[in-house]
Amino acid sequence: MDVSVQIAEMSNVKDAWVVLLNELIVHAGNFRANNVMEYEDKELEAFDTGLGMMVVLMKTMLRDILEEKKDE
Repeated sequence: MDVSVQIAEMSNVKDAWVVLLNELIVHAGNFRANNVMEYEDKELEAFDTGLGMMVVLMKTMLRDILEEKKDE
């Protein structure tokens, strides 16, 4: 396989991850705002904390991918 083809394929994969992570971050925000599971009290706090941790992870992944793309 040609190196330029490999680079193009990796770029497309990274672009797809950027779009996917952005969408997941938006959905997590909607879940938090709408309390779709109708949790209350400590359950709501745990739900909110868990989603917040997932968002932090996704934002970090997104930042790392964008840094990699910038270096290409």
